[in-house]
Amino acid sequence: MQPSVLIVHPPTSVARDFIDYPFFTGLGSLQLAAVLRAKGVPTTLVDAQALPGSTLAYRADGRAHLGASVDEVLEQVRVAEFDIAIVAYGPFHRPPTRCDTLGPLLEGLRSLTPRTPLWLADCYQSGQHYVEAPADLVLRTYPEVSAWVKYEGEQTIPELLERFRLTGVEPSGAYHGLAPESLDGLPYPAWDLIDLASYDRFRLHVVEHLGRGAWAFPIDGRTLPLVTSRGCPFRCTHCSSNPGKRPGEPKTQRRYSAARLRGYLELLVGRFGATRLEVLDELVNVNEAHFDAFLDEAERLGVLFDIPNGLRADYLLPRHLAKMKGRVTTVSVSAESAATRVLDQVVNKQLDLTSITSAAEHAHVAGVPLMIHYMIGLPGETAAEINQTLAFAMDLWDRFQAWPAVQFATPLPGTELARGRKLPSISDWGPCFQTKPTQPDATVSPEDLLRFKWTFDRRLAASVGPQKLVVNVTYVCNNHCTFCAVGTRTQVHGHPTRQREHLLKYRRLGVRLVDFDGGEPTLNPELIPLIRYAREIGYNRVNVTTNGRLCTYPEFAKRLVRSGLTTLLFSVHGPDAQTHAQQVGVAEAFEQTTAGIRNTLRLAGRDVEIGMNVTVTKGNADKLEALAELCWDLGMRWLNLQFLTPFGRATRYVAPDTEIAAARARELIEIWKAKLRIQIINLPFCFMPGYEEYLAGDLGKLSRHMVFVNNETVNLASYLAERRVRKPVCEPCPHRVFCGGFYELDSVPEPPWLIGKEDLVRRVSSDLPGV
Repeated sequence: MQPSVLIVHPPTSVARDFIDYPFFTGLGSLQLAAVLRAKGVPTTLVDAQALPGSTLAYRADGRAHLGASVDEVLEQVRVAEFDIAIVAYGPFHRPPTRCDTLGPLLEGLRSLTPRTPLWLADCYQSGQHYVEAPADLVLRTYPEVSAWVKYEGEQTIPELLERFRLTGVEPSGAYHGLAPESLDGLPYPAWDLIDLASYDRFRLHVVEHLGRGAWAFPIDGRTLPLVTSRGCPFRCTHCSSNPGKRPGEPKTQRRYSAARLRGYLELLVGRFGATRLEVLDELVNVNEAHFDAFLDEAERLGVLFDIPNGLRADYLLPRHLAKMKGRVTTVSVSAESAATRVLDQVVNKQLDLTSITSAAEHAHVAGVPLMIHYMIGLPGETAAEINQTLAFAMDLWDRFQAWPAVQFATPLPGTELARGRKLPSISDWGPCFQTKPTQPDATVSPEDLLRFKWTFDRRLAASVGPQKLVVNVTYVCNNHCTFCAVGTRTQVHGHPTRQREHLLKYRRLGVRLVDFDGGEPTLNPELIPLIRYAREIGYNRVNVTTNGRLCTYPEFAKRLVRSGLTTLLFSVHGPDAQTHAQQVGVAEAFEQTTAGIRNTLRLAGRDVEIGMNVTVTKGNADKLEALAELCWDLGMRWLNLQFLTPFGRATRYVAPDTEIAAARARELIEIWKAKLRIQIINLPFCFMPGYEEYLAGDLGKLSRHMVFVNNETVNLASYLAERRVRKPVCEPCPHRVFCGGFYELDSVPEPPWLIGKEDLVRRVSSDLPGV
């Protein structure tokens, strides 16, 4: 008589940053249960992710508990009848350390059934990372179990059960699970053995509480995981695919036949009601006929699907993308590195990078969202090669909106990245991919790798952040600043009708932030009507940058702050009348500007934020702290320090020594950071080591568009980049991906920019520049 078997898929705990899909790990248990049942073994399955109490709950240590409680699982075990208990064991149990969910479950099982054989089994299905661990250490870690079946278990576990049935001798130790030669010989996973309603509710809790924002691979309706193939024939050094492969044994892939695959999908959709399939294959499109069969059947059944582990870019064809459009949320491919040497010699990817670019372009044309995976911190990879990868990633994002997923190269035990190396002591490898560089012989230090990723993440965030429009409403000004960027341009107002057309065009393109600049915008009699018009058509943030002299008149100040603007920035370039006058060329300007600030602060409501802009010059660089004191004393809590850009009158003779001025800016930050919101603008990262976060004002220019008085439009970042240069020191810099380099100021002012009447009424184009 066959011994009856209980299979338990236990609860798990995960850190906030993890890899793979812990909410789909029960697939291996379902497959093993189906195999045993098909062999006549009475089989019961208790899945911690498919019980009435299955949920996601954060613990006091910050980790998330996934599944039912240990007590609820043990209650289900208590009413089951079985002769042998097999507990699923995987990477989310953090081998070889003792897992704080699996350990108590095994203790409870052993207490309930002290004489029942208790085994661990990986139930490995492919498609998720595998963490290799020494067998003797795992068995010592879990003394409750007598045996551990590693890797795939569908062939080895029935053999052990039969041996136990015949001899009565309980297996002990670790067993190397043998891979089934053909997937067609396996029964389909036993979805009928679990409560699918509870399974659905659990995944809904995951979506609601995991805190991951937008999901590239959503869980909705009835989302069921599957694998249509196992293994991968490629030999990428970072990958843990084909675990358990014997030394010298080639890597292979086993696939369902077309007929078997068709039956599988029909079962999941027809009998079990799947509305979305999560295809967890390591590489589902390595065989063109297999992939075509899957796409055809998914189309015939009308089912949604996603392929989280990604596709091979050089096997991804435009016709595949056409069939996936509307069915997938995101298609993903892996580039790993954009440095050919690293890709060939370190990653062993066997990939031509042109296929990544082609995939990005084809997906963009097809209207299918694409994600591309990259790694940094590989052995022997230089800082310049990392920058090559990040630049490639951002280029494909900027051109084709191919989302770049950048991770740290992580030497999972069992991979080539780990082989022969002394690995750090890590209890949970999952978060390392996102938060902690761990490759022991990476050429670039962990600290610099974190800087690379910090900068890249902010560069990416800036490119997807809210768009902003900057409108130069006039070039007329009542100051004569020595550094004015538009001081050599014809002193005229913009045409109000054309400027309204620009506002409307950009609003229709989704822009909600606008900055009215000049010249001196308050001298344009159309400024307040323009502000009101901007708010009427849906701009929810409106800024005016002004020298504030006209605000000396209380009535004008009142009209300005109540016009609908949300922020008001005053340009103050000296802490006293003499210094300010030397910068702006007007003796009485300081008294008028500070009086205007006091008026607006008195009249403005809480909805208007008021701050101060300082352009750092040779004449005021030694007075930055005094300027901060003035900002505070006037009642403002926001200070911007702007370094010179080589436009208009700004020349090298006006500019301070950048190194000295930057050092003073850092000193100012240390003194005032607790009191003032401080931003440093137009300065390369290398001048602000340790203070990079204060450069946010400069980074935001990536998504800004400027309209000049003559109706020309530019992307502000691109416009400024034309006057910046990169030097050899920039090649390995961790901030290169988001730094335009150094401004080169000329020795003479910019030539006059003459504007004719016809320029003011130039037609407004309908396209969005720089996108």
